Amino acid sequence: MILLLGGTSESLAVADWLTAHQRPFILSVTTDYGATLARQHAQQVSEAVLTPATFSHFFETHAITMVLDATHPFARVISTTIIEAAATAGIPYLRFEREDGLKSSANLVLVDSLTQACDYLKQRVGTVYLSTGSKTAADYADQLGVDRLHVRVLPTTGVMTLLTAAGFNSGQIDGIRGPFTVQLNVELFERANAIAVVTKESGRRGGVQEKMMACDQLGIPCIVIRRPAVDYPQRVSTLADLARYFTATN
Repeated sequence: MILLLGGTSESLAVADWLTAHQRPFILSVTTDYGATLARQHAQQVSEAVLTPATFSHFFETHAITMVLDATHPFARVISTTIIEAAATAGIPYLRFEREDGLKSSANLVLVDSLTQACDYLKQRVGTVYLSTGSKTAADYADQLGVDRLHVRVLPTTGVMTLLTAAGFNSGQIDGIRGPFTVQLNVELFERANAIAVVTKESGRRGGVQEKMMACDQLGIPCIVIRRPAVDYPQRVSTLADLARYFTATN
């Protein structure tokens, strides 16, 4: 049984591939929204929050023979933890991670952290458009002031509650699910009167290229937070690579 760690659009594509090739798997997710999507692509879905204390039991209970990690590029903690757990259990680990999708641009500003992004923005005046998700919105509000921010998030009750607690009002929130075209990004950034956009190096499927192109059209900085560095034992980035891996190991 394969343990597929999800939470990305790529993980759903991997799930479909595993199903098509008749490879039994459990798709692990951590949110209700993720579970709703996962059930459309997998027969077995786990919403259990896996931790170092529960990995071993989960492996044994479900007879896990391989870990396929398709979590978000910024889910560094879960990736490093599962790498260690798989090694301890003697289970093969494979990382499935999309390419970054970054191309050169006069408006591209690469930084290594939220703090560096905020240091850059503190030198400028005006509204900052956050396309980094809801989990860090409060951190940006603490460093820049919530009044400077406009945020794009998934329109779920939990997310809205989180943003309200951080001080955001409805006029500062775009509750919308992607994918986003370049033109839609332009319209959203313009409507917010954004002087800069903050996003993550989340890959082509994450829409970073469309955000960069929209910023180029508007002539404003696109601040991209680089992926955290993780020393993956093995890594593939396409379904073709995944097929070759299984061919070589079976």
